[in-house]
Amino acid sequence: MNGIRKKKAGVRCVFKRLTPAYILLFAFCFMLFVYEPVLMYSTNKNDFWFDFQIMIIPTMVLFFIFLTAGAVLMTVLYFITAIFHHVGFQIFQCGLIALFVIFLATYIQGNFLISSLPVLTGETIVWEAYSRENMITLIVWIMLAVLAVFMVVKYKADLTVRWAKRMALVIVAALTVSLIPEMAANDALKNKDAVILTDKHFNDISTNRNFLILLVDAVDYRAFQQLIDSDETYREVFADFTNYTDTASVYPYTRDSIPLLLSGELNRNKEAFEAYSTEAYNHSKLFSRLDEENYDINLYMEKLVWNGECAVTVQNDIRNSGISPCDNMNFPVFFREEIRYILFKYLPYSCKKYAKIEGLGFWQALDQYSYYDKNVYDAIVNNPDLDKTDRNVFQFVHVEGAHLPFDIDENLNPIENGTYKQKMKATIKMVDAYLSRLKANDTYDNSVIMIMSDHGYYDVDHDSYGEEVLERYHPILLVKGIQERHGFAESDLPISHLDFMDAYMALLDGKKGGEAFDHVDTAKKRTIIWYEYGGEDHMVEYELDGSDYERQDFKMTGNVYDR
Repeated sequence: MNGIRKKKAGVRCVFKRLTPAYILLFAFCFMLFVYEPVLMYSTNKNDFWFDFQIMIIPTMVLFFIFLTAGAVLMTVLYFITAIFHHVGFQIFQCGLIALFVIFLATYIQGNFLISSLPVLTGETIVWEAYSRENMITLIVWIMLAVLAVFMVVKYKADLTVRWAKRMALVIVAALTVSLIPEMAANDALKNKDAVILTDKHFNDISTNRNFLILLVDAVDYRAFQQLIDSDETYREVFADFTNYTDTASVYPYTRDSIPLLLSGELNRNKEAFEAYSTEAYNHSKLFSRLDEENYDINLYMEKLVWNGECAVTVQNDIRNSGISPCDNMNFPVFFREEIRYILFKYLPYSCKKYAKIEGLGFWQALDQYSYYDKNVYDAIVNNPDLDKTDRNVFQFVHVEGAHLPFDIDENLNPIENGTYKQKMKATIKMVDAYLSRLKANDTYDNSVIMIMSDHGYYDVDHDSYGEEVLERYHPILLVKGIQERHGFAESDLPISHLDFMDAYMALLDGKKGGEAFDHVDTAKKRTIIWYEYGGEDHMVEYELDGSDYERQDFKMTGNVYDR
């Protein structure tokens, strides 16, 4: 009996000594693998194809994997140090204190030293430019290490470990309390029921009528005009089209431009973006008309924020929409992207480059449409024969265009440190391949084709999102109607993205490209809505007075739209 009691007492003693280690591990893993992914989702909900119910599964798997592995490692280290009896236990406690210092420094890094974090736009991040942040990080780590040494010397390791354990639990409680309002404010638990878009039916074409919209991202008219003026072969690509030289976007970024282009509905921040976009798509005059005329509707973009019962108004369902994400989700890729983001957020600035992140790449975990120029170009040239159908076909194809990063040359070969002009040339090469395939399949003449960009581009410091954003409002627009053949044409009508819905109706009625905007009031001033990237909840309305697209041409109306 005494032997059994001693054995039980020994087990209790071991567990008591290991408890602080398990608590520290729990706090560390909770912060990195539960708190941060949930916060990331809650504050960027509309940027992801998945909802909370899908996201939480791999998140909890990661949490338990790292927690279990850490617990096993700590237990093994404890028994190794136990060989040295009292000295070994002191070494183990010092290791726990070092773990707490790393945890506390990481907590500060990921929750308080984040104001200078670069925006994940896909552009290559120059980490060498963050010398100030590196110095601040170094000072924080040194101060925490010195404080830990002071605590051990003054209060001994045993008491320091107890305080560290309590503080870790306080941090977990603080993180949990701060997370709840974020989740509530962003309605994180609500099932998005989002539309997942695949590349299915990308090669479909109608022998009857086609309505094709090719949206090339961030192609600025001024740069486009310089390019086609410099080389006649570029103009030949767009023969039969009318080039609208004075087109203004309403928004400076893709997020709000695409719902406007497909619905005609403005976002004035009256509600959350997902509510606005869903309502806009559900009441799209374009989709209703296409549905009435028996068009197969195909939307090719990476992020279609259209939640809920979208099929109520579009009886014809989106043909390239996917099945339940969990059925074809690549969990290892999801794990990789989640870990990359966590490292990006919590590593010291000098180590963040090892996260190898430039944008949120969770789309790679699902077999869905990819808008990158190279991928779209390959899909075109590798499938020269289109799949013909006698049903009408509508396609809205959003491609990367001239968007950052500048990582391909004019022949779509990967490069480093490319230029905007090179990517513009690559975009035209891709458009040429798209149009050439239609011609080769005898489906060019029976197609309405619109080539447009969602916004323009400005070549300034990309960390600056102030008044410079006003230089992003001059996108391209080229239009060809059914059975339209002529040389390259131009029109200087003052067009706004708000004019597109009536133009769609005119083109569906059989109007030619040069007639699509005959309804435009040439005396009107065009509406511009400005906001900063990442600051979409504060919008300021301008009017474009003139056609020079200089900053002085944009006049504030006094209307501000805040949420």
